[in-house]
Order: sequence, then C-alpha cells, then structure tokens
Amino acid sequence: MAPLYRAVFTSIQEHIFSGEWAEGAPMPTELELCGLFEVSRITVRRALDELSRMGLVERIQGKGTFVRKTWLRSGDANVGFRQAMLQRGVSVEARLLEQELVPVNRGIADMLRLKPEDQTLAWHFKRLRTVDGTPMAIMNTFVSKSLGDQMRRFDLSKESFYDLYARILGVPVARTDSIVSAVTPDADACRLLAVLDGSAHLWYRSVGYLGDGRPVETCFAIFNASKYEFSVSDFRPEWGDRVIPSP
Repeated sequence: MAPLYRAVFTSIQEHIFSGEWAEGAPMPTELELCGLFEVSRITVRRALDELSRMGLVERIQGKGTFVRKTWLRSGDANVGFRQAMLQRGVSVEARLLEQELVPVNRGIADMLRLKPEDQTLAWHFKRLRTVDGTPMAIMNTFVSKSLGDQMRRFDLSKESFYDLYARILGVPVARTDSIVSAVTPDADACRLLAVLDGSAHLWYRSVGYLGDGRPVETCFAIFNASKYEFSVSDFRPEWGDRVIPSP
C-alpha cells in the first residue's frame, strides 16, 4: 500500500495539471490542505516537499506555497533550441558528452535516408543543454557521416547545430517533424538533469528537413519537465463565414 503522503501528492498534482490551481497562484495553506485531505500536517508537508523537489510548486518563507511557473516553453522548432532560448533572453550553454561515428539501426538510417553504400554509419553527438546554468535537456543528435565530418571542424559545445547546418549546406532547416511523450529517465540521465530518480520527464523525437524534403538530422532528447514545456498552436483557416474544422 502506498504511503498516505503519495495520495496527497497525486491529488495536488492533479489540481495543478488540470489547471484548477493556475501557474503562479497561491495554493491553500498547510492547514487548509490538512482539512481538504483529512490528513496530518506532517503528511501535507512531505507531499509538498516532494512536489517542490519536482519543481511543481515553490515554497516561499513567510509567504506560502505557490504553483510554480514553467520556466520555458518551446519556440519555433525550425530555429533550433539555442536560438529559441536566446530569443527569450536567457543564457544557453552546451556540454558535449559524446561524439562518435556509429553504426545505426534501420529506423535511424531510414529517417536520415542513408544509402546502403554508407554502411548505415552516422555521427552521434550527445549534449547536455543548460539554460541560465540549469540542466534543461539531454540531446542525442544523429547526422550523416559527410555532414558530421564537417561539423567536427567547429567547437560543438558553442555552436547551434541548426546554424551549422545552414552554414555548411547553404540552406536552413525548413521543417521539423516532432513527437513528444512521457518518459522516466534512467539514473544517469536523472543525475545529468539534476532531478529525482524515478521522476517523469519529456521525451522528444524530431527529424529536421531542408526545403527540398531532404532530412538533415534526427534528434532524441529528454527535457526536464519541471522547467520546460512544449506549446502547440492550431491554425484553423476560414472559408467565408464558415470555419473549416481541423482533421
């Protein structure tokens, strides 16, 4: 049977995720939470402590507990992570953890449209991205051997990969197809992101394309869900006075 504080933790989390308790808004006091959930103050404090460690709430001495505002939201995927964050006025850094020419599986080879004569080899670059010193994402990027060979002439801890693609290939990334899902990272990834073991975060897979449809990269990333969220805009064209529904 799960500890009682976990039930309180889950319930508060649901209030936050459902939007009932909005970002930046003050939460009920500890005594009010005790009454709401019919539990002791120790139980409430333990639940709040865990929510605070996960980055969902912020406890301010003398003021109370607040639903924490998300630090950052995704921008235009086609400009890349670094450019999107710089547009928000924050400092972005990267630590290159690995760079190696590796045989890739059929899935990655198909995403990059590698030809059989390439022997399904691709460059793999693993980076830890930080924003204002806070670990934000672990990114595993795969590119073709020919592109990766040219990229390695640059300091990859300082360069935006999307900027590099444009400089090397002469044209920018025109489109990015992405998938976002939930994941529980392993212990090494949690250590890199400075998050609790067993906590849930965002798994992101993308393929970047040039204007002519050629794939440039495929990226598999884990984003720190307590600090970062993805936003989606749904554009619905109008036809006369009638709105055409999205498919």
